[in-house]
Amino acid sequence: MQPHEGEPPVSAPSRELGARVACAPAPSPSGDAPSPLPVIPDPYLTPPLRPERRQLSTLAVSSVVATLFGPLGAVAAVVFGWAARREIEQAPERRRGHALASVGLSLGVLLTLGWCAAIGFGAWMWRVHSGAEVASALEEAEALPEPVSTASPAAPLPDAPPPAAQPGGSVPLRTTHRRLGALSIVDLGVDVSTLSEELAKQRAEAYAQGEKVLVMTTSDACEPCRGVDRSLGDPLMQTALRSVRLVRVDIDVFKEDLDQIKMPRRLYPGFFLLSPDLTPRDGINGGEWDDDIARNIAPVLGAFVRGQYTTRRQPWHPLPGSGVRL
Repeated sequence: MQPHEGEPPVSAPSRELGARVACAPAPSPSGDAPSPLPVIPDPYLTPPLRPERRQLSTLAVSSVVATLFGPLGAVAAVVFGWAARREIEQAPERRRGHALASVGLSLGVLLTLGWCAAIGFGAWMWRVHSGAEVASALEEAEALPEPVSTASPAAPLPDAPPPAAQPGGSVPLRTTHRRLGALSIVDLGVDVSTLSEELAKQRAEAYAQGEKVLVMTTSDACEPCRGVDRSLGDPLMQTALRSVRLVRVDIDVFKEDLDQIKMPRRLYPGFFLLSPDLTPRDGINGGEWDDDIARNIAPVLGAFVRGQYTTRRQPWHPLPGSGVRL
């Protein structure tokens, strides 16, 4: 811009000063001081406020840590994880760790299923192993040979009968008495004059030794009698007949004597408990069990000797004329 004639030229600094003055607030008409301009903060000079830091959920951390403590910890991880997710969803501005809670919840579910499967498999294996052990023990017990008696007979006999003289074989010439573990076995010989007198003698001797008399009727052609004889050495039979004196009577040799004391001989082997007058007060026979093995015989005879065998296949009916009836 060219200056008017008669005006001095204006330099560059003067222009700047004029611009500043032009920007200055104009005085008020009343002559008062100019009003101050509003202050606008400069965002580049004032730092913004830091946002509040969200806290990590304690339940979320607990859900992950709980998975290290076995089955109960796995269940706790599911509970903690679910509670942490709910807490974070209700207050997302204050809590964080939603992903961590999800991991803990998922691990808890998987580990709970895994522990349940492992415990179930272990219980099944234990049952299979226990069943195998029981079956093996029963097989071994059945395969055990009959123990050899080391006890001396009640009365020394110079001409003891051979070992074959047992029920189911030939009747011994003289009465024999031997012990088989906890069981006392008496086989009545053909030299017995009166069965009632011999039974009274055996009962007196048994009472003196703390034994209980159990009479067994047998026969030469009795295969079940042989089965009972083979099972006497079994531990089950030894337990069932502990402190028992088993008196075995042949039904063919003592036919009239058995009829006299009203002891049944139609079904054999028969087992009888004596009343005070030597007649049978209770009796059963081999029809109370199936196969003639110790596992079937022992529970029946053990309960019968102790007076606890109540549920029977064949009720006891004493012969007419017996002195004592139940």
